[in-house]
Formats: sequence, C-alpha cells, structure tokens
Amino acid sequence: MQPTVLKLGCWASAAVALVLLVAEAATLFKRNQEVDTVSGQQRIARTLEIIRTSTPTNHKVLKVLFYGQSITRSGWHNAVIAHWREKYPNTVFVVQNRALGGFASQSLVRTTAQDITAFYPDLIIFHVYGDHRAYEEILRMFRSLTAADVILQTDHGDVLEDVLPDAPCAEGLSLSLHRKPGCAGVLWVHQRQWHDEMSYHKIPAFAKEYGMAVEPQREWWRDYLIRTHIPASSMLQLDGLHPNEKGNELIAEFFNKYFDNLVEHWNGQTEQNVISIQPDTTKQPDKIETVNFDGNRLELFSSNPLAVWPSVMIDGGSSKDIDGCYQVTRSSSVGSPPDWPAVRRITLLHDHTAEDWTATITNISPDQKIVEFTVRASVTGDEGNGNSSQKYLSKSGQLSIDGADWMFEPAYELKHVALQVPAEVHWSVQYVCGGEPEVIDRGNGMKQYRYVLGAGLTNGKHTANLSFPANDLADAVEFRVYKPQLHEGRLNHYDRNGEH
Repeated sequence: MQPTVLKLGCWASAAVALVLLVAEAATLFKRNQEVDTVSGQQRIARTLEIIRTSTPTNHKVLKVLFYGQSITRSGWHNAVIAHWREKYPNTVFVVQNRALGGFASQSLVRTTAQDITAFYPDLIIFHVYGDHRAYEEILRMFRSLTAADVILQTDHGDVLEDVLPDAPCAEGLSLSLHRKPGCAGVLWVHQRQWHDEMSYHKIPAFAKEYGMAVEPQREWWRDYLIRTHIPASSMLQLDGLHPNEKGNELIAEFFNKYFDNLVEHWNGQTEQNVISIQPDTTKQPDKIETVNFDGNRLELFSSNPLAVWPSVMIDGGSSKDIDGCYQVTRSSSVGSPPDWPAVRRITLLHDHTAEDWTATITNISPDQKIVEFTVRASVTGDEGNGNSSQKYLSKSGQLSIDGADWMFEPAYELKHVALQVPAEVHWSVQYVCGGEPEVIDRGNGMKQYRYVLGAGLTNGKHTANLSFPANDLADAVEFRVYKPQLHEGRLNHYDRNGEH
C-alpha cells in the first residue's frame, strides 16, 4: 500500500503545483492587462497637438463631447470649459454634453452610435456606471465609428457602501491568510466593491486594449479625503452618489490638473487616424478633383463658403445613396425626466429621405408598458402604426424601432408621472452630406466652413470624385480623412433589452 499512497501523494502534490502555476500565470496576465506603458500624451496625441500648435494667428478647432450619465451632466464640465478657454485662448473649443442622467451603460449603449456620429468629436470624455460588457461595447463604438481621442474617467468618491472608496486590491493569487484592505476572497482575491473593481481594474484594462487615456478620479478622491480628513458626504448630495457644488468643484479641479499635465508634457507625439490632404486650389474652369483616401469619413474645410455644395461621387456612387450620409436626431423628450428621449434608438435602414417624423401616442397602458402609436413623415406620409410589444418597421422600410426602446415605462417607474394621451414624439432624418456646412467662428474675423462629403462609409480605401464650379476651391484649406482604429460597424452583442 505504501508505494500506492506515495504515488497518490506525488500526483496530488503535482496537481497542486500545477494549479498554483496556472493561478500565478493568470495573476500575471491579469495585472499585465491593467498596466499601460503607453503615455497619456500618446493616447490623446491629436488633441494635444491641436492645442499646443494653435497660435494667435491660427486658432485651431477642437470638438469635444462629454458623454455618460448623471455625473457627467452634474455641471462640473462647465468649469472645465471655462478653464480651457482661459488657459488655451488660441484653441477654439466646440463642446457638447450629450450625457443622459439615469442611463447606465446598459441603456447608453442604445444611444451611443446615434449620438457620436451626429457630432463626430475630436475628443470624448466619458464616464458611466453599469454593466462592464455594455461599457466595453460603447468603447468599441467610439473606436469603430469615430477617430476621436478618448479619456475614460474612473468613478469619483461616492459613499454608497463605505465612508471611503477602498484602496486598490492586487487581484489574483494570494497565499497569505491576511486579507489586505479592499480585497475579498480566499486564495484568489479580488476587489471588494464593484465601483472599485471598475475603477481600478476594468477601466484601465479597457483603456489599454482600446488605446484610451484614463483619468484616475477615484484614487485622487480617496487620497484627498484621507489627506484632508474631510468626510466624503460633505462633497455629495443626500443620495451619497451625486456630487454637490463642492464635489463638482473637486471633479473639475482633478480633471484640469490631469489634462493640463498632459498638455504641458506633450513632446510632439502624433497619430495617423486623421489625415489632411491638400486640395488643388489653382484657379481654373469647372473641374473634377479626385481624392483617394482610407477611412470612413471625408470632409472639406474652407476659409470661405463655397458657391455650391460640391457634387460628390464615392466609389462610383452618389453621396445621396450612402447610408451614413443620413443621420437621425434624438427623439423629443419622454416628458419626465426631461432630458430622456422618448425613444432610445431609432435605426435607419435604407432608401432614406430627409424629413421630419411624428409618432402619435394613441393609447398607453396604466403601467406605461404597452404603447400604441401611429407614425407619419413629412415627405413620405403615412408610415403605419405599431405598439411597444413588438418591433416597429415603417411602411417605407426607412427605419425601425425596437419595442424595448420606448422609454415611457422606465420613466414612469422612476418619476411616477403618467403620460397623457394623445401625445406626440418627434424626430428628424437629416442629410448631412449636403445642405448647409458646419460654420465655426475661429476668432480674429476668421471662420471655418466644414463640408461633409462622405460619412458612415466602410472603414477602408475609397475614391471620391468631386465636381466644383470654376475657382470654387480657391479658399479650400484641406480635405480631412477620418480613419477609426477598429474596422467594424455597430456591434450587436446586446439584444433589444441591452443584455447579453
């Protein structure tokens, strides 16, 4: 029996050793995922280049989108914008805050594609709570639909669970019987609280994977509260989550410190996701200019308005036949909360027409769960009817709405204000590759005219042929090409309820 027992002991020891080796390897792999050796300056190189190379005679433009939910809407961004305009007066900051209070990542994932393509920012500053899988899908949309730089903010110092955020836990294998602060678990330890898990581990890992910068709000809040002995509750509203006026001041102070440090230490880093192509500005009769480019969006910049919008053919087809040249606006409000759209996502399909749409709510159940409606469009007319228990497809086939994207039920659960019928919900489908250019005042009597020539294209190589009247390119500054880092369209990891 002794040899058998000895063999069993050896096998058991070997198995334990193998398990420990695998666990140690998994620990090293996990920690490597979270440690980014690329500088923040490189992660937002184009943003910093725009700011640092702006001069008193050449004011460059930076389009910035603040995105997320109620923390991002709480007001601290206004102090940041004021700080930027005072500290960097040669840069023109065009800013939108499209955050939606109460929209955790599971809901925000339904609005993201629509919101970011409508504004198409140079820089996105992002914070949201919620499911980490939906969070990641939002990041993938940032990376596949735009060429924007991205700064991810970790959570601030809420007190939902404790007086202070926990310290970071070195997650992974631990043979110590002494549990370190912030950690939970035996042998395989992990962060004790979810907000700390997201802030210290998942967000840094996502940032490294998708090439984004991280502003460590949570660590700075913790250090500040420990150093000053100020209770976290004094910086927050009564719910223990949302910042009060002092809390907003602290968030802005930390962000400004983080951002200014990146600007100060920029050392000429560049990136190649946005390319400038010089136009032929020689004065000549009516002409066709050919632009070969690699990306998903093409714009023309001019210092003066063109006589007419150029006639555009991309890969042999008219821009009027490009799906991405048509964008749908956010729908009108659900009522209460006032910033919530009545419909989270409206999906454009094909055969687009630029027009205004109206859904008339004809009946709604007492619990606001079942919504019945009719739809009309300003050009195509009657677009049929539907109800929120199923997917709506317009008669013309131009667009669809998933039943779960009607927001009356969640709004009622939150605010207990019932919708009064009949009621109307409005949205528009806009053609962005024609009409009027985006006009930006650069100061010093100068303006920038932006003409979208192609949008929402397959992220790859294209040929654009542009027809202009005589001498209309005399004031053209550049063709600008945007090439997202990821070669994929909108993802479909989540079903209509925003869940796997």
